[in-house]
Amino acid sequence: MPGLRILHTADVHLGAAFRFLGPRGREQREQLKATFSRVVDLALTSQVDMLIIAGDLFDSPFPPAALVAEVEYQLARLDSEGIWTVIVPGTHDRPQPGGALGRGAFASLPHVRVLFEPQMTSVRLEGLDARVYGSAVSREGRDALEGFRAEGEERWKVGVLHASFLVPGKVERDEMLVSARSIASSGLHYLALGHWHSRGDFSQGGTVAFYSGPPEPLEMGGGEEGCVLMVEMEDGSPPRVKPIAVGRRRFRRLELEGAEVGDPAGLYAYLRRLADRDLALEVRLRGMRGDEWSGCDCEGVEEELAQLFFHLSLVQVAGEAPVLDLGAYPETTVMGRFMRIAAEEMASREGEDLAVAEEALRLGLDHLGRRGGRS
Repeated sequence: MPGLRILHTADVHLGAAFRFLGPRGREQREQLKATFSRVVDLALTSQVDMLIIAGDLFDSPFPPAALVAEVEYQLARLDSEGIWTVIVPGTHDRPQPGGALGRGAFASLPHVRVLFEPQMTSVRLEGLDARVYGSAVSREGRDALEGFRAEGEERWKVGVLHASFLVPGKVERDEMLVSARSIASSGLHYLALGHWHSRGDFSQGGTVAFYSGPPEPLEMGGGEEGCVLMVEMEDGSPPRVKPIAVGRRRFRRLELEGAEVGDPAGLYAYLRRLADRDLALEVRLRGMRGDEWSGCDCEGVEEELAQLFFHLSLVQVAGEAPVLDLGAYPETTVMGRFMRIAAEEMASREGEDLAVAEEALRLGLDHLGRRGGRS
């Protein structure tokens, strides 16, 4: 007998603002649409039986009409080939009266199902001998699978949830949770998870469970490619899960110490080697002090290299403020007077102003220390 092929995605966030990208935010919004179209292309060419969207298809319950029309067009492409689409609302596109997921093609296409109930409900997918179980995000902070077990005559039992995995002592609160114990006892063959923006295997017991991560990156991270998961199910073996890269861009955040690159020229060369027009890069710079950094123009470096990246941001981060041992330096010394003035300045500032004062203190201590600050 033939098996079941599923394409699993989540956290598409169509319509997201991407304000941190500045003028490139609109380009990334358009890229999300292009990547979703690529996901549908993959579903068609791979001849899957089902596309699962595990929450946050849209970034809002009320996305722009033109964006909704584009998604309806893409889902109609699947519907015309008899491919099912099963969706649960997430934290961003949660069920709302008049919301996009409750009308139009989402309600009328024969092969599209949206699971709106806050408790686990199910739908039998005709022609597949499969039943899909899921629920929309609620605000109860409960284990969505507590007391649940998939029952029924269908050959395949698939779950879909937009929830956080409960990790005692680390992740214990969220609008919806799922635990290792409840996954293991669910009786599901495969559980498609959304909400966490990174791919991960959370299989428990006899249930294979994965987060797919978003198909296109959404925030600064480790520079991973956006992926979807191809899930292949056959009798007598656990589901096989294969990530497939579909995203175009990568979002990467780096922590960089000044000592690693030496001086402004070293910083420029380091960044130049990373140049990629599909890379959004945020570099957090620490320890840029001493004479070798005194003339560093980070804004100028950023402006010079920006055209070589999709987005480039250099952020100077203040380290811990030096401990001021005022007793070791009498007020009559240059170092003593400087340290007391610095202490007064830091006591009266906060936020970015405090960071500026702390950096001024470091530079001053370095300079005076080399000249001998007791005189």
